[in-house]
Amino acid sequence: MNYKVVGPPGTGKTDRLLNTVKEYVDKGTPLNQIGYFAFTRKAANEARDRYLKSRPDLEKKDTEYFRTLHSLAFRRLNLKEENILQEEHYQLIGQQAGVRIQYAPYEKNAFNGIFTDKSEYLNIINLAKLRSIPVLEQLDRNEHLGRIERDKLFILDKKIEEYKRDYDLIDFNDMILKFIEKKVCPLFKVVFIDEAQDLSPLQWKMVKVLQEHSSNVYVAGDDDQAIFGWAGADVKSFINFEATEVPLQQSYRVPQLVYDRAVQRLDNIVEARIDKKYFSTPEKGSVKTFFSIDPIDLSKGDWYILARTNDLLRPIISQLHKRGIYFETSHGRSLGKNLYQDILNWEKWIKKEQLNTIEAQRVFEQLGQKLKETEDKMFTLDSLIPLYPTIKKVPWYEAFTTVTPKIKTYIRAMRKNGEDLREKPRIKVMTLHGSKGGEASNVIILQSQTNNTIKAARKSITKRDEEQRVWYVGITRTKQNLFLIRSKDRSKEFKI
Repeated sequence: MNYKVVGPPGTGKTDRLLNTVKEYVDKGTPLNQIGYFAFTRKAANEARDRYLKSRPDLEKKDTEYFRTLHSLAFRRLNLKEENILQEEHYQLIGQQAGVRIQYAPYEKNAFNGIFTDKSEYLNIINLAKLRSIPVLEQLDRNEHLGRIERDKLFILDKKIEEYKRDYDLIDFNDMILKFIEKKVCPLFKVVFIDEAQDLSPLQWKMVKVLQEHSSNVYVAGDDDQAIFGWAGADVKSFINFEATEVPLQQSYRVPQLVYDRAVQRLDNIVEARIDKKYFSTPEKGSVKTFFSIDPIDLSKGDWYILARTNDLLRPIISQLHKRGIYFETSHGRSLGKNLYQDILNWEKWIKKEQLNTIEAQRVFEQLGQKLKETEDKMFTLDSLIPLYPTIKKVPWYEAFTTVTPKIKTYIRAMRKNGEDLREKPRIKVMTLHGSKGGEASNVIILQSQTNNTIKAARKSITKRDEEQRVWYVGITRTKQNLFLIRSKDRSKEFKI
């Protein structure tokens, strides 16, 4: 039997799937006959960890089939990383074809099935393979933005295939193809596919193989949150998937006023979508409009700050630094844990407490010196000062010579603001795409768009629909308060 769990934001799709997993286990189904697959590694790991939290008697090794589809293929084909075409290989091939190739840093070895190359040539080649069409046919679809030389694209595509043959390598799409061709799918009692609206046509072929090797299949998703069309996602396959529909209608996240703004985006979608009833939480929530983030009090609570692209986030990141606000981006925390721990250790040291050898060595590095002692023991600062007479008992921002004045000022401002730098930041700064799957009590959305975003949305009705869904996803991350930041250039503002 096939089941399609359809749920708008905050309705608990993953909870429903995990509860169904538990029901199968309670009825005697072994975990190695249950497959739980998600579009991204993050989602697969989150589902696995949530299940393991409910089963403290189990370990990660007991949930071998909680993974992405690419990871399943990788595992069943007995592949190693050296069998996979890596960034350096693409760069070498690109040099031969006269095309600069560079991965998006957040996708390296992610096994997500999303591939982003800054040149667009590789994106076109990847999309063609995901859709099982010739590369020049993909080019003629005119979904790209930059100037593409037809002959150069054709040559690059051929050189990639030749390179793979010569060095016996495969790419991420080849994993799926070989999984299908070599019939290495395990037998399952039940298979769960989360985030199914994001699957590509090639991945849907793999889902069909999983169907053939399982008694029951549950796919879960929301076509209104299908925002990865640029990476090959095929929302129509999710819409048209024949199954008994399991609708989830109550959001446990989105309050009433935010819900009203969100569904207006859905009213603008032209092409087919699954018609669904969807209810907000009983809370009213709030929607406020500003022309900058300056008036917004960020001193308490958890926050998302979202923009359409990373470029539009750069001024925000600069402002947060100036305001002494602790935050996190896709690249990590605005202050590294190690540096802050060194500061705390220095403050302990000048208060006559002891540090172990590793702690003392790290502090010495911040002082621009090298601790000659290597024996594993405890040190007081007073015992070392006679040996290192240049060391003075002064505040860390005077003692740490390796830390720039700009970072010192930022750290001092954060501490003055009462930021707890030992914990994960309360504030996350990311793109609308990056926010998918998350939630926060307070969400700030910059309504500005880049020229490329506007240009892409004008390519087709499909692209315009997807743009509506992108902003819908951002709006529905909100559990309480939505803050909209108007664009200074009204011609580049997305209307919410």
